[in-house]
Amino acid sequence: MSEQRRNQWCGWPIAVAVLLLWTATHGERPILVRGSVYDSQTGQPVEEAAVRVGGLTLGTTTDTNGVFRLTLPTGEYDLTFSRIGYRSSRRTITPDSNQVLRVELVPKVLRLQGIDVLAGSPGTRFEELQESAGALSGADLERNYNLTLAETIRNEVGVGIRSMGPAPARPVIRGLSGDRVQITQDGIQTRDLSSTSADHAVTLEMFNLERIEIIRGPRTLLHGSSASGGVVNVVKRKIPETRPNQVYGSAGLSGSTADRGGLSAVSFNAPMGPFGVFGEATYRTTQDLETPIGKLANTQIRTHTVIAGLSRAGESGYVGISFDQFDTEYGIPGGFIGSHPNGVDIDIVRRIFDAKAVYRFDAGILDRLETSFARTFYHHFEFESNGNIGSEFLFHNYAGNAEFHIGEGRTKGIVSVAADHHDLEIGAFVFTPPTRRWSGTLSAYYETSRDRFELQAAARYTHSEFHPRGEEDLQRTFNAWSAAVSPLVLISDKLVGGFSISGSERVPTIEELYSDGPHLAAYTFEVGDSSLEAERNTGAEMFLHFRQPGLDLLLTGFWNEYGNFLTPRNTGDMNFALLLPIYAVDGVRARFLGMESQLTAHSGTLLGEIGISYVRGQNRDDGIPLPEIPPLRVRGALEYRHPWLTLGITGEHARRQGRVDTFEAPTNGYSIFGCYAQKDLVSGHFRHSLAVSLDNAADTEYRNHLSRVRSVMPETGRSVKLNYRIHYF
Repeated sequence: MSEQRRNQWCGWPIAVAVLLLWTATHGERPILVRGSVYDSQTGQPVEEAAVRVGGLTLGTTTDTNGVFRLTLPTGEYDLTFSRIGYRSSRRTITPDSNQVLRVELVPKVLRLQGIDVLAGSPGTRFEELQESAGALSGADLERNYNLTLAETIRNEVGVGIRSMGPAPARPVIRGLSGDRVQITQDGIQTRDLSSTSADHAVTLEMFNLERIEIIRGPRTLLHGSSASGGVVNVVKRKIPETRPNQVYGSAGLSGSTADRGGLSAVSFNAPMGPFGVFGEATYRTTQDLETPIGKLANTQIRTHTVIAGLSRAGESGYVGISFDQFDTEYGIPGGFIGSHPNGVDIDIVRRIFDAKAVYRFDAGILDRLETSFARTFYHHFEFESNGNIGSEFLFHNYAGNAEFHIGEGRTKGIVSVAADHHDLEIGAFVFTPPTRRWSGTLSAYYETSRDRFELQAAARYTHSEFHPRGEEDLQRTFNAWSAAVSPLVLISDKLVGGFSISGSERVPTIEELYSDGPHLAAYTFEVGDSSLEAERNTGAEMFLHFRQPGLDLLLTGFWNEYGNFLTPRNTGDMNFALLLPIYAVDGVRARFLGMESQLTAHSGTLLGEIGISYVRGQNRDDGIPLPEIPPLRVRGALEYRHPWLTLGITGEHARRQGRVDTFEAPTNGYSIFGCYAQKDLVSGHFRHSLAVSLDNAADTEYRNHLSRVRSVMPETGRSVKLNYRIHYF
């Protein structure tokens, strides 16, 4: 891309952000809206109910007395009050400082979402149980907003980061990574190559998200059979589900000192005749990352994105389309065996055209039908330091899905039918044969609630065919079956217990089957195995959740047994022509054992939390540890919350990881500390949100065991980050 075009991309989002900031100073005087939320049956205050303004992310939650406060300019607004375990309530109001609202929520049958983790304000003990595994929304999401998805959710219990420099960071959950952790946007799987190699970036921009969900349990089988580590769903709603009554939107600026990075972004929702319109544009740039011992060379990033969505909504549902383009250029550092002296540069273009339709039925057993279709174009270049193309990847993907939602209330279910066509082509010095993959899936999900007992169950069948061009004798066909069940029992008013059992089969990827050649940016010579069988997994999880006012404790233990765990392992051999270590995909018997605990306590304006996670991975064939397993980690935070200001301090400690694979080096433990401040201010029809954080305050030299470049450079040094966002409503 030319420098002139880059400057244009950078300039106009900044101009819009500055214009909105200037306009905000001329807004009307805001009015304080006050009220209380009560249980309609008991008359007791409803704590931590979500209060939202229209379709915006603007909102608040009720305190321990059920009281909420919002500052709004003059006008008419639709307020939505919600909490898991209650029916949502809507009020249309005109702000009046003399009025105190009283809202009653009607209890409904509580439904277990398995051990799904849904974002949003904390609700009942069920949602607290789910949320413990990690979820972000509202002010928490704005404060934790970061360069990548992995960095944004890294503070959640059980989440680690696989990295090879800052750009290609990807989440690792309970020691599982790659294809075992699926990433979706608005429920549709992202189509890129981030799951196949440590140098490939996740093609998602974190600005303007409504929430991030981590989904576990039976419900993951609606997304795929490979997600034994979980599903990370990013909710953006780029296809509007309703037609807004007025224009609203946001603009943002972000910066950080460690990489001299900056972001400018703008988004909006607007009515256009009978249609709802969504638009978003972002531009991001960073320089080389600063560590406590110097710069990590060739870690610069330049990314710009454009999203446009259009929908027509009615009483029975909506139909819409969207276009999503993600362009990025970033560097992979060098300096160790197999690397180029100056590293490798990667250029990715990803475009998605998608459509979605939802139809709600007035009567009968069928509640609604949701259909979606997505076409993805992905082109990926890896350049050597001399400018030559070392690797090239190109694919087109077509995916369609239909979900039949059946029933409501105590018992409901989903039946899903999906088809997928993936056409991968390889260029330059990569010798994986061009391959087409066809997949068809049938899945079913069921949930029921009976007094103090709830149950989720799901099953999935996947048929996949691989057709490498010119290699007819290497064609493969797979039939994979998966199932899961998760019951939960309300032991007492304060204690919930349950477990989950699953059995799944994961179809190998194209790369695991057919790779045979150098992957220069990953600094490896990769060898697949076309005779691989499907990866088989049996898993179990048990949990106890105790909750009383001001105190929340969740204890979880999990076990995953693999009969054929597919992993690329360092063979110890070297390709001497290219000086690259040889990594071969191997299927081994493997076991993952682990535990997680989350304790949250709050009193008045103070909130404290501590999370502990540990996982142990074992190669049962060779009796040695599995590679790239995160160490024991403890993270804590203490926060002061005021209606207009939030202050907090954080700490993280990781133990030494000495349980390593044969050709893997151990990593020392570390302790790091940080602090943050966040302030919200409403002026007229504008809401300002400013978050400032200091990370690694002591400039500690430490290394991430899951980083491929830890032998060269430590993690980020002391860094100040600033996130500013202005919302118009």
